[in-house]
Amino acid sequence: MESTLGILAIDREPQITAALTTFGNSGQLNFFTASSQFNGSVPGNGFDTDNLKVIGSTEQQQIANFIVSQNSEVFSYSGSAPAASGTSAAQQKSNSDAITVGTDPLPGTRTANQLNLSDPDNSLATARTIGVADNNRLTFNDFVGVDDNEDYYRFTINNNSDVSLRIDVLNGAGIELIQDKNRNGEADYDELLGSDYASPGASGEINFFNLTPGDYYVAVYSYFDYKNYNLNLAATPGTGFSSNYGYGLVDANAAVARTFNSPVNFPEVPNLGGNDWARDMVNAPEVWQGGITGNGIVVAVVDSGVDYTHPDLDANIWQNAGEIPNNGIDDDRNGYIDDIRGWDFVWNDNNPMDGDLDGHGTHVAGAIAAERNDFGITGVAYNAKIMPVRVLPEFGSGNFNNFAAGIRYAADNGANVINFSIGGWSPSMEVNEAIQYATNKGVVVVMSAGNDGFYEPDYPARYADSFGIAVGGIDINGRMNQFFNRAGATPLDYVVAPGEDIYSTTPYNTYETYSGTSMAAPHVAGVAALVLNANPNLTPAQVEQILTATANPNWVIV
Repeated sequence: MESTLGILAIDREPQITAALTTFGNSGQLNFFTASSQFNGSVPGNGFDTDNLKVIGSTEQQQIANFIVSQNSEVFSYSGSAPAASGTSAAQQKSNSDAITVGTDPLPGTRTANQLNLSDPDNSLATARTIGVADNNRLTFNDFVGVDDNEDYYRFTINNNSDVSLRIDVLNGAGIELIQDKNRNGEADYDELLGSDYASPGASGEINFFNLTPGDYYVAVYSYFDYKNYNLNLAATPGTGFSSNYGYGLVDANAAVARTFNSPVNFPEVPNLGGNDWARDMVNAPEVWQGGITGNGIVVAVVDSGVDYTHPDLDANIWQNAGEIPNNGIDDDRNGYIDDIRGWDFVWNDNNPMDGDLDGHGTHVAGAIAAERNDFGITGVAYNAKIMPVRVLPEFGSGNFNNFAAGIRYAADNGANVINFSIGGWSPSMEVNEAIQYATNKGVVVVMSAGNDGFYEPDYPARYADSFGIAVGGIDINGRMNQFFNRAGATPLDYVVAPGEDIYSTTPYNTYETYSGTSMAAPHVAGVAALVLNANPNLTPAQVEQILTATANPNWVIV
């Protein structure tokens, strides 16, 4: 089965293409990267502050019911005063003179032909301010449709919070969570934190973890017909996992110290600087000073192959001790003849040389284990061995069967860590089962999150809620590129590492600077190798727990 998986969109020198297209008055926004498309709606402008009050200290509720007959532009309205503990009887008295029951389940309606549909709630700049959401639950009832396509709500959190949004709609509407980062009063395409759509009779939900203090917006939209909705917003203290950056920047020093059960980290050492700034950023030199360099650990690069003749890699290429070179016999009976340094699943031979025009797999290998010599770069685990496994053809696309076979080969032939910087939109049972297989054999599987601008990882990194670890990217200043996929609404093992402007090895004794989460993943694979060098008996789950527990969230800017 041919797949859509392949080398992730901007894993080479930055080549970002973005076509922004608006369709009519829908506000629908499409943007594209080199290998993917993301569709998200960006609502129009506007916001209403009338008749909204904050009530109660822990349980707040604001009601404004708009009742609309289905399939009609004639609608009814009812407004009821807030009813909450601590309010007076007068405050709880309904101000509705309802005389008709509409088709919507919300009770009580009255004709409202004179309602002003140009409510000032149709943009971020004029959003309905609903106050501080910390440790509170807020409920709103309203409508959108035809002349009032969007409703916006603005809320504030003063502490890191896990935020849950839920919308219930009789006949369908969408919901979005937005942060106006540049404060221009508009929902720009890179400011959408999450979205969902409630199909007729169903609910839509957004969960965002560890939202940092600031102002945020909720948009409710419909592009046809009137839609009555119930909107619920709940904010609770943050649990440490962030929907943006997961658990934070991977930290080799803290991770290896935790492996040794040391109460303190290794002493700081001078930075390498220059082209090795990324290794400084994950604190690898401090670990090297403590004698941990990846010695005895095998990291499989399941990718486009590796230029195993590169002078900065050749001494660190894995050798299959069970195979006699070039005798035409499967000496170790693993099903692969003369696989002395890995396997090529594209051509089904024993020459896993990098076949990608840009040397994707070789670039990944250098970040993991380039030799510590007097030239080039130094890898995170510079004494680890690289097992080349080629599963990607020349132009960066492949098939699920080869991906799964490559992962299984690495697990069966001595890999301790697998770096899988390949991804796409489509899930694969074959790849998922191969990752589980490798994990069950004691292999740590490291997967790049992808470069689509999504707020959750591509497959197979999305499987990190069960197996393996997903990796997002940051630049030298700790900022997440807008195209790097975030951690998402489901807690999973996700950390970030340097992934922008990474200088590393490429074929024919060369070096290049590439960007992408494919470049971030090998830094985490290298740190995993250092942790296993410190304690080879750790299970994959234990390694993943160490990496996430010691990651530093304070380094990341979103």
